[in-house]
This record gives sequence, structure tokens and C-alpha cells, in this order.
Amino acid sequence: MHRYYFIDSSGEDTNLQLYSLKQARYQWTALQDDLSAGDEVQHFHERCVFLICTIGLSVSQLLGQNNPKPSARVPTPKSIFDSLVDRHGLDAKLKDKFKEFIDTYDHCRHFGLTNDGSRHWQMSQVTLNKTRETYEFGLLVWDTVISIFRRDPQNELDDLDLSAVQDEP
Repeated sequence: MHRYYFIDSSGEDTNLQLYSLKQARYQWTALQDDLSAGDEVQHFHERCVFLICTIGLSVSQLLGQNNPKPSARVPTPKSIFDSLVDRHGLDAKLKDKFKEFIDTYDHCRHFGLTNDGSRHWQMSQVTLNKTRETYEFGLLVWDTVISIFRRDPQNELDDLDLSAVQDEP
């Protein structure tokens, strides 16, 4: 059975969540570069939604891959994150912030026509500030989860530098 959480993805093993994080970083940097050029950014709304989906995917994969209580079905990302917050005595406010994060991610990946038009309205609320907030919180979740797992000396995380990973293409 292949594992999906290796730091080095050059062999037959891989790290899906780390790859998604790299792609989110790439998308964020490209969007920032285009915005700083001062011209109208092509596909701005689409790129913001895609970025939210990519950082959300990386967090969802990270939490699922590091589910502290394996079971027949992988729990929701919110359940896993809430469990981590409780188990490690983290600030309980993180749970509410995570709910907002995962709701935004869900709105972006499960949009479509609803009876009341609510999902289209939710999609229209994706702004640069909302994208930035979602992206930065996703990075905070990564940092939090990795920090928790670094506490166990059996976890081989010495070579994982999230700030360097974020700078890789």
C-alpha cells in the first residue's frame, strides 16, 4: 500500500496534500503578481474561487491523512480539526474560524443552482479579501497540524519546512 504523506514525492510514494499546498501558493503568488501590475486581472473571480478550492483541498487532504482516529470512513475535515483542537488544548476560537473556512471551501467546490439562489449568492461573495483570509487561515491550519505532529519524535518531520515548501514551484 502506498502512502500519501511523504515529504519527497519523487518516487512511487507521493504527498497529495503537500502538492495541493504548493499549487495554492503558486496560484496566490501569480494572482498577487497580476494585481500588482495594476491592470485588470483576467478571470479574477474564477482564480479566487480556484485558489480557495486548492487551499481547501490541501487542508482537507492534510486532515484526512492525519486523522488521529482511523475508522471505516474518514470523518469530515471539521470533525478532525475540532478533535485536534480539543485533544491538544488549542484556542477554541479556532473551531469557529475553521467552520467559516470549510464553509467557504464547500461553497466554492459545491456551487450551483438552488431553489433560493443562495449558492450563487455565496459564490458572488468571494472577494480578494475573502480569498486572502481563506488562504492565510489554510496556512495557519497547516502550521498548526504540523506543529502538533512535530511533538512526537517518531514523526519524521525534521525536513519539512512549510515556509520553504510554500516557495517551491
